Amino acid sequence: MANNSLLIYWISEPHWSFNYLLIIILLLIVCILLFRIQKLRKAIEKTNHSYRFSFDILDNLPFPIIVKDITNDFRYYYWNKESSIESGISSEEAIGRTDYEIYGEERGEKYRNIDKELVKEGKIYRGEEKYITPDGIVHDTIAVKSIISWEGEKKWLLAIRWDITQLKNYERELETAKEQLEKALRKQKLALKSIDFGLIYIDKNYRVQWEETTHIANMVKGRRYIPGKICYQTSALRDEPCGQCAFKKAIEQGKIIRHTIRVDQVDFEVTATPVFNDKNETEIIGGLLRFENITEKLKMDRMLQEAKEKAEESNRLKSAFLANMSHEIRTPLNAIVGFSEMICQSQEEEEKQEFMKIISSNNILLLQLIDDILDLSKIEAGTMEFTLGPTDINELMDGICRQMQEKNTSPDVQIMFAEKAEQCILNTDRVRLSQVIINFTNNAMKFTPKGTIQMGYRIEEEKGDIYFYVKDTGIGIPADKTDKVFERFVKLNSFIKGTGLGLAICRIIVERLGGVIGVDSKEGEGSCFWFRIPIREIIVK
Repeated sequence: MANNSLLIYWISEPHWSFNYLLIIILLLIVCILLFRIQKLRKAIEKTNHSYRFSFDILDNLPFPIIVKDITNDFRYYYWNKESSIESGISSEEAIGRTDYEIYGEERGEKYRNIDKELVKEGKIYRGEEKYITPDGIVHDTIAVKSIISWEGEKKWLLAIRWDITQLKNYERELETAKEQLEKALRKQKLALKSIDFGLIYIDKNYRVQWEETTHIANMVKGRRYIPGKICYQTSALRDEPCGQCAFKKAIEQGKIIRHTIRVDQVDFEVTATPVFNDKNETEIIGGLLRFENITEKLKMDRMLQEAKEKAEESNRLKSAFLANMSHEIRTPLNAIVGFSEMICQSQEEEEKQEFMKIISSNNILLLQLIDDILDLSKIEAGTMEFTLGPTDINELMDGICRQMQEKNTSPDVQIMFAEKAEQCILNTDRVRLSQVIINFTNNAMKFTPKGTIQMGYRIEEEKGDIYFYVKDTGIGIPADKTDKVFERFVKLNSFIKGTGLGLAICRIIVERLGGVIGVDSKEGEGSCFWFRIPIREIIVK
């Protein structure tokens, strides 16, 4: 009865409205909860999908990526496929384990120290490391490690490794190639430095690209070819190329130009060679300048030319000598033969004596001719010998003077030994020394119709030599011929008997004795032929 009364009370109209409202509110709360649950489920699915997508990306990257849980003793939390390939360790074997457990004590300690230092400093670690793959190959890698955190509590260590073995191989190959190139360049530079000429490369705008002028740089002061500078500004000190510039002509005409210039008393041969583009053989991109010091070469050319002219002159004189030699020899021979026959036919003693003097005179002349020819042959063959020995100069000169006085047939000519030292013994070749003085005196007798012929010597200690001379008052020598009297086959007077070899032979004898020879003369006043021998040859004075 009571329950029925309560039911009647519950369903009465005032209470029904309240209950209905309460049910509706409950239904709304349930719907909201179901909607939120559904939305949360979708968000979770989306998040899981994003996680899976991100991990799929990381897992398929072509380089190793690993993550360590710092708060859990640096145990591996993530290990992608490339890490498994390179290490030979699967992710199942690595995740949840430490470096000690995977690599052993030594290698694990090495990695742990790096990780601890990274956590301590809080900086990104980057370093090159050697890495050995399961196939035993050593790889060059770059390892990058950094610290990442989540919600301020969880800390992770992210490590990435790039294989740079190929790059390292390229680097080593490039380094080797660089060393080889530098070695080749050093050799090239040494080779260029060893050349005795200058070499400069200039572009078509006259700008020096490189130069090697070590051996000629000091010859021309204040002028240089400087890389990067305009050539004519620094080398010629000009504002524009000169009209005769070899380089200018070479790039304008497209051919090698060569000429000679003289700068600061130095002669150069300049060779300009145009350089063409290897892709367009008609385009000139610059030129190569070659500077060679030819001062000595030109000097040698001049000397060779002079020697050639002298040789030609000597050959001409020699030809003339050979042409008249038969006459020179035939003259005394004819006299000897002719007067010998006349002696046989003559009955008068006085006449025979005169003929004998003529024969004797021609004998001496013939012997002199033959001696000169023999001496010339020895000189040409290089077999002229010298025998040194103590020689009393006063005795030698006295003997020569008496011999010449006896030979002298002119009453108007006086021959004397005019100057000498108290005593002088010289270590020399007596025969050769006599040959020179006798030849000087013979020449003086030929060209002195009257007057005096003086011979003598004096010791000049301040000059360190002994001065010998034969001085006459004869006809003298023209000024333009004094330089030629000591040359072979030279005869100043073709009417005077002789070969023209005597003075040339005297010059060679004096030079072989270590001395010098010369002549002082004035036409119409006489001549003084002289020579000097070093004073060190004196033994007693």
